[in-house]
Amino acid sequence: MQKRIVRISQFAILCGIAAALPLTASAQSATTTVTVTPGNSSRQTTVTGPNGKAATYQHTAAWGPGSYTANSSLTGFNGRTATSATSVSHVPGITTRQTNLTGPNGNTATYQSTQTHGNGTHTATRSYTGRNGATRTDTRTRSGPIVTNTFTGRNGNSRTVSHLARRRR
Repeated sequence: MQKRIVRISQFAILCGIAAALPLTASAQSATTTVTVTPGNSSRQTTVTGPNGKAATYQHTAAWGPGSYTANSSLTGFNGRTATSATSVSHVPGITTRQTNLTGPNGNTATYQSTQTHGNGTHTATRSYTGRNGATRTDTRTRSGPIVTNTFTGRNGNSRTVSHLARRRR
């Protein structure tokens, strides 16, 4: 699962680098606008090349009691756009996070994470849906001294393993 998260992060970084290289090499002008208000922030950078074509990066974020959302988009000189949307929410006993990445070719990947705790039990579920639509899910539950891990692969096959929790020092 960590490899997939790293891949999603690398994809987003590569999109930024791919757009930034031509921007810095051939930029005629660049404009950045930043707006920050309580609970919101936004940033937009537009770079115009010598041929008059423009590339744009936009990022907005909003936060409040128990929630956070962030949306980013990168449009290159060729007009193709890659986007990222993340939302996080927290209420007592439950924390959820979801990130959707859409590449310039329209392929989408999704990462979801949910953690619940209460009454002596902690459950963490993580799932990743790739651009082909296949989903992999990992669920880890700790109840007292027993830890149960359930892995469900892209093909739908599941495997469950239980063991004693490690001793805390």
